[in-house]
Amino acid sequence: MQEGDTSGARTVLEKSLAINPQLARTNYFYARALKEDGDYDGAMAHLQTVLAQFPRDRVVRNELGRVLFLQKRYADAVKQFEQTLSIDPEDLQAHYNLMLCYNGLGDDAKANEHKARYLRFKADESAQAITGPYRQTHPEDNNERQAIHEHVSVALATSQQTKQKSKPSAARTSPQGAAPSGKD
Repeated sequence: MQEGDTSGARTVLEKSLAINPQLARTNYFYARALKEDGDYDGAMAHLQTVLAQFPRDRVVRNELGRVLFLQKRYADAVKQFEQTLSIDPEDLQAHYNLMLCYNGLGDDAKANEHKARYLRFKADESAQAITGPYRQTHPEDNNERQAIHEHVSVALATSQQTKQKSKPSAARTSPQGAAPSGKD
């Protein structure tokens, strides 16, 4: 599909659906191929199959909202994008598409609200160009800016080491290791 050969992609995806018509990934990509070919109703049916299995998948909700938008069913599209925002309030695609839907509905106030949110959460592309070469030569710094990342430069304590640290030692419980005298 990335190469633009939707008919070739559809052929392969149809074979996969013949084996198992409930495969979510296959239904998702088949829906995208159908959308590209202008079969919006078919695309919606396959996206609904995916949502039946994964109702909180924001990517699928955005895709379904986009199909509804392309059909000029703006109010229905708004519902899908609002569902996406209930999962991820900072979803860029949802805010952008809500801006377009509200423009289509003639609600300038809500369109501007989502435009402001889209611009707020959108990555600063000029900063990306400036920091890109540095991040390429300093992978550990680039690692820190990722939403999910792993700290590999620090050795993690084993469970045995953690248990030993949490046990109080005799030196900590009585001054200089002496037995308590009972005189206070």
